[in-house]
Amino acid sequence: MPKLIMMDAAGTIRQIALKPPCVTLGRGAQNDLPIDSRRASRSHAVIEFEGPRLFLLDLHSLNGTLVNGELIDRHLLAHGDCIQIGSAELRYAALEEVLSTEEALRLLTAPLEQGLQDWDQMTMPAEAEAPKEKWWY
Repeated sequence: MPKLIMMDAAGTIRQIALKPPCVTLGRGAQNDLPIDSRRASRSHAVIEFEGPRLFLLDLHSLNGTLVNGELIDRHLLAHGDCIQIGSAELRYAALEEVLSTEEALRLLTAPLEQGLQDWDQMTMPAEAEAPKEKWWY
């Protein structure tokens, strides 16, 4: 079952199973996934199931919803997508199994530019040495 991975204010990693027909996200307690952020709207976003695909929809929130750093209205979720609602950051995991705490933390903190296809095999790329410029005349 697909899931969202997030770290709460206490630093605890949570894995939230996503169940049809939809999952609501926002600051309000009535949401399926309450977001503890003043910048999140009470009813901020919703994840809708369309067959095997999941779509994230912004509900015309004041501060918007970002996926992988881009403001969205509607977005087809892909494994590893980084969702930002207010100050909360979540990762979408299209996996059936429950992840260990270490695996969930690794996915939650994985850099976006890695593509995340092989997120459990990732290593940081070696930094290319920049040419040194003369700063004196």
